[in-house]
Amino acid sequence: MKKILSTLAIFGTILLAACSHQNPTLDISLSEKFEGQKVEVMNFLDSTSLATAVVTDGKAQIVRPDSTPVFASVLIDGRTRAFYVVEPGVALVNDSTNSAIGTPLNNKFSGLLAQLDSIENLDDMGLYMDFVEKSYNENKNNPIGSYFGIEWIKYAPLNQVDSLLAIAPESLKKSPKAQHYRNFAALRAITAPGQPFIDFEGETLDGKSTTFASFVKPGKYTLVDFWASWCPYCIKELPDMASLYQRWKDNGLEIVGVAVRDTPDDSKAAVSKHNITWPVIYNTQRKPYDIYGFSGIPHHMLIGPDGKIVSRDESLSQIEARLKAAAKEAQTNK
Repeated sequence: MKKILSTLAIFGTILLAACSHQNPTLDISLSEKFEGQKVEVMNFLDSTSLATAVVTDGKAQIVRPDSTPVFASVLIDGRTRAFYVVEPGVALVNDSTNSAIGTPLNNKFSGLLAQLDSIENLDDMGLYMDFVEKSYNENKNNPIGSYFGIEWIKYAPLNQVDSLLAIAPESLKKSPKAQHYRNFAALRAITAPGQPFIDFEGETLDGKSTTFASFVKPGKYTLVDFWASWCPYCIKELPDMASLYQRWKDNGLEIVGVAVRDTPDDSKAAVSKHNITWPVIYNTQRKPYDIYGFSGIPHHMLIGPDGKIVSRDESLSQIEARLKAAAKEAQTNK
């Protein structure tokens, strides 16, 4: 009996060793709506293609002969659907997951991403950035650090971005993605709180050309909501924004929605469906991104009565707290 157990133990050790040296393999299971579509695994930092496959009978498999660990995006029909750490072993993705599981680094990243999603739901940018920074520092020497390094650069002030990049691994420091978001950090510095807003063009409901400046009323606070019809977080907060508008519209607050990266027809349909009562500027596409350097939506910007930016990327509750403080100060100074 001991000999049999010893043999099984040896066999198990050999099997484990074989699995640990297995070529990086990604097994993908998808619903029928993805049938025949192209799956591409792409290097997250430089957008180079690592491998491709086609969905057949709801399945696709990608095997990499190179076992060098890499953080990658999984694109289906050109859209990022999940993230995957290329490392030895078999990882799994399906159409209801946003990250691969099944190998050590993939399991670790999946857990961190779940925590990050929970923090994002709290709508507290400070907590979000603290978690991103901590996760980057703990993983900067493995591929997971690529994701959290970029996530930090997306939102951090320019001086902090430059400090991070100065000591970052070369793969991150010199990557096109890091340089892209570093440029956005420079744009955020130009349009930081205390700076005057910068104008741009868009369209009115009837398709006529208009300017952002024409919606910023001197002597009033203007809450700018950069949003899109395809953005679930943007749509989710509309009732809270409507409530805020009702409470403050007679007390010196204007709201203007700016539809970004959206077709005018889709934006107009969303305005009608969700009963948006404040003015909306349509068809701005990427112009606001390239001026204000934000990386995600919804993005809120509060402009003061003097035309200078008061705050950026704050929650609606944080913005209301500012309005209350300003109202109290104005009453005290009467």
